Amino acid sequence: MGKVIKMLLLIFILQNPIFAQEKYPPSFVLEGTFLKKTIPLRDFQKFKSSNKENQENEKKEIENELHENPKVNKNALPLLGDPIAQTMSGGIESIPLIQNFEGFNRDESGFFPPDPTGSAGPNHYVHAVNSLVKIFDKEGNLLVGPVSLGDFFGTGSNSGDPIVLYDQLADRYIISQIGDFANSSLVLGISETADPTGSYFVYEFIFSNGFPDYPKLCIWPNAYYLTINGAFFDNAFAIERNVILNGGLNPKMVSFQLPNITPEPGFIFSPLPANLLGNDYPSDLPGYIVYLQDDGWAGVTFDHLKVWEINIDWNNTNNSTISEPIEITTAPFEVTFTPLNEGDVNQPNTDQKIDIIPGVISYAANYRSFSSYNSWVITFTVDVDGYDTAGIRWIELRNDNLNDWSIFQEGTYAPADGISRFFGSSAMDKFGNIGLAFNVSGSTTNPGIRYTGRFNGDQLGQMTIAERVIVDGGDVQAFHKRFGDYSHMTMDPDGITFWNAAEYMKTLDTWGTRIAAFRFTSNLAKDVGINSITQPNNGNLTTNEIVNVSIRNYGTEPQSNFPIELRVNGNFIVSETFSGVINPGEVSNYQFNQTLDLSDPNLIYTIEASTLLIGDEFVDNNNFSKQVKHLLANDIGVIEITSPVSSPGLLNETVIARIKNFGYNPQTNFDVQYNINGGSLVNQLFTGTLEPESEALFAFDEQGDFMLLGTYTIAALTNLINDEENTNDETQVEIINSQCFPESYCRADFWYIKKFNIGTINNISECSPNGYGDYSFLSTQLQIDTTVEVTIQSKSNNQFFSVWIDYNDNLVFEPDELVISDAEIPNANQDAHAEFVLPNDLNLIGEHLLRVRSGWQVSEPTTSDPCIEFQYGETEDYTVAIVEILGISNQEFNSSNLIVVNSSEKNYEMILETNQLITDLNFSIVNIIGQKITSGKMEKNNKGYSVFLNLSQFANGVYLVKVGNGNYSKIKRFILQ
Repeated sequence: MGKVIKMLLLIFILQNPIFAQEKYPPSFVLEGTFLKKTIPLRDFQKFKSSNKENQENEKKEIENELHENPKVNKNALPLLGDPIAQTMSGGIESIPLIQNFEGFNRDESGFFPPDPTGSAGPNHYVHAVNSLVKIFDKEGNLLVGPVSLGDFFGTGSNSGDPIVLYDQLADRYIISQIGDFANSSLVLGISETADPTGSYFVYEFIFSNGFPDYPKLCIWPNAYYLTINGAFFDNAFAIERNVILNGGLNPKMVSFQLPNITPEPGFIFSPLPANLLGNDYPSDLPGYIVYLQDDGWAGVTFDHLKVWEINIDWNNTNNSTISEPIEITTAPFEVTFTPLNEGDVNQPNTDQKIDIIPGVISYAANYRSFSSYNSWVITFTVDVDGYDTAGIRWIELRNDNLNDWSIFQEGTYAPADGISRFFGSSAMDKFGNIGLAFNVSGSTTNPGIRYTGRFNGDQLGQMTIAERVIVDGGDVQAFHKRFGDYSHMTMDPDGITFWNAAEYMKTLDTWGTRIAAFRFTSNLAKDVGINSITQPNNGNLTTNEIVNVSIRNYGTEPQSNFPIELRVNGNFIVSETFSGVINPGEVSNYQFNQTLDLSDPNLIYTIEASTLLIGDEFVDNNNFSKQVKHLLANDIGVIEITSPVSSPGLLNETVIARIKNFGYNPQTNFDVQYNINGGSLVNQLFTGTLEPESEALFAFDEQGDFMLLGTYTIAALTNLINDEENTNDETQVEIINSQCFPESYCRADFWYIKKFNIGTINNISECSPNGYGDYSFLSTQLQIDTTVEVTIQSKSNNQFFSVWIDYNDNLVFEPDELVISDAEIPNANQDAHAEFVLPNDLNLIGEHLLRVRSGWQVSEPTTSDPCIEFQYGETEDYTVAIVEILGISNQEFNSSNLIVVNSSEKNYEMILETNQLITDLNFSIVNIIGQKITSGKMEKNNKGYSVFLNLSQFANGVYLVKVGNGNYSKIKRFILQ
């Protein structure tokens, strides 16, 4: 009887958890509208743009609301770069691409960015961009299109963000896009049959409480799940799949707001639903939504994923629920890039960076069920080094029918070659192998597309398959930051073929999309290869080192009794025979009988192992190589100084050095030191334990003084007794405390200076790029010994503002130049007033820069700092001419115009255009840290007054030129480049 009671109690606990998650009802339920059944897609007229239309549309932007989340917590982890970065590409060669053909180009579309998407069915690949669709057979032959999505849906509008899916459970195709900005709608078409070139049922869903920005649609057994970007309204939706499949009239859409999350208003909040791969899944499978949380964001204390479960009851939708989120702690990551909202990663031969939309889960988050577990692969873009080099964080979550999701493996794919990898999209084949495709770009690499992957059973957290190129970029995008906004990987119904659609740059400012298909399973009968060398590893290597390798059978037949060879630094060592049996898809370990002498600390050894199976049908994956090094016993050094970095407004700053144990002995209780500009050493004891080949950030307790504007040389050193290698003990860095052009965030409807009025300046403006507006070309006169009134309007309530005048013309807005401090702007779109007194001081006469800064009182403690980044606000610079008497004094200057002309590379002519005779006219040029770099006299000529200067010895950047005669002056800010 006791056993029966215990069993009943166990069943009760399993069915009714004691600590059950709280569940929340939907926000609302609405019905979609059946718009029509289309004619067959193959019968639509092929879309063609005339040359005139192309010229008008070639740079038509598809708008979005994807504003990057600012980093609020400056000490957020990771502090040492990405802690799980994979800095080398995998070593396993995969079979060549199965398909690789062109999708669209800008001349066909006329929009940017393209937002490429596509999915493969049994016989077709359907591909869409903003805002066209094409259908190919699986050999890349065009069957249908291009067709305008606006014509296809019958809405006549093309608002962008298309998604194409193949519903493998129903053998049907789905195409969607934003329907219309005006009525906040999403339109969706589902093929009537398995033929994507045929007719479609078209539906429209109108979102009553917000625009459906960045919609991401996914396949699930009981619903089509949808997420959108937005912080103030519902983000997750379930659409009644069965009604849509049958062409029903009023499919329901159940709307949920994700509980227990506090997104930043106005910034990215774009979760993603799970997308089903394959045809198998557990019974009563809930829907899943995932979102990332960066501890650099406001209100987030640790890096993690949040996962919500949605249960849908289509018979009574009010019974549907969404759970509280499961929080899954990850290795630390950084998804904030700088400069905020100006683009993120470099391109060659241009200052224009491209936007990689960090802070979102990459589309799609693909889910697959296996016999004993369920797997969910999630990817997003991270900053891997703190300097805006992008890599792909990928995470495989697993669960079973009894346990919640947890991390089975995670890694960051970021080979250390200076190339950024972003817009990753991943999927898992039916054997558990993971494919990962992504865009690349860098200072020497045009935006292109590549892929990698891993085999199930390989070393966890590693992309073990060698990186391959899908297409190299032909040039850059120089006219705008927008790129992407996403890529899309899906699985073929065969369960082994990955299909990917992404953008690349064909020629200058001309994008294209490329469709590629690849497999890791060859379907060859005879195919074996070395997939890793597990031993030896870096360390205290000897003259008698064992070599262990892992061998994978990639083929479809068992294999045995084949030779394997060993080489070191290209020299043949031995050939031995693997006599065991390896079944298809399995791996086996082998230890060579021959050992190696790897004891020389001055050498790096390249070990290569190869299989030589007779009749092997794909030999490219036979070889695997690995570099190892004999380490010294005691070797500590400094890799870099990570803090402080060059920036405006430096004060007393903490010096942080990254140190490394290069040796094989653990180290503790050694000295770390630093000095500034060759001064006295600051010494501090490292009391932790630094394991072999590990790194640590070391923050000195004694701060450095960097208050004065200028350049500082910081040296950091280690001092280890018995250190055997001294060349790595010290490193140096130069940093600059400079004048500032502060960043902040504003947008078309919030947080910017709408009007600024002082004297005759009455500037009506919009939100400036990156929150900084240079209006120094606007000037007004102000009279000494008078009260000056300032009038300002903001686009938001509860703003306040401060004003400075750079009296000493050193490009620095100093505390004694602050003339208005934190004056209130209580109401949006209404004038606010403040005033200040210009003293009776003849030394002030002349032109000077004026700075005004506004900020939101909710987010900013003060606006009276001229340099700090505002979370929400704007900064604007103007010019004021201080005179003795308005409109009378210094007529020769009042009627003049100062210009700076770049005549050739770093050769400039500075001209004061005037008809007046001015005596003793001098000039000076000041750099961004307030230093005068050159000065002299200007000469009279037919232009007025001018001087030629060669500035090639000076760094690129912002400079201020001042022209005057002691009684009055004019200034102009210019960029040396």
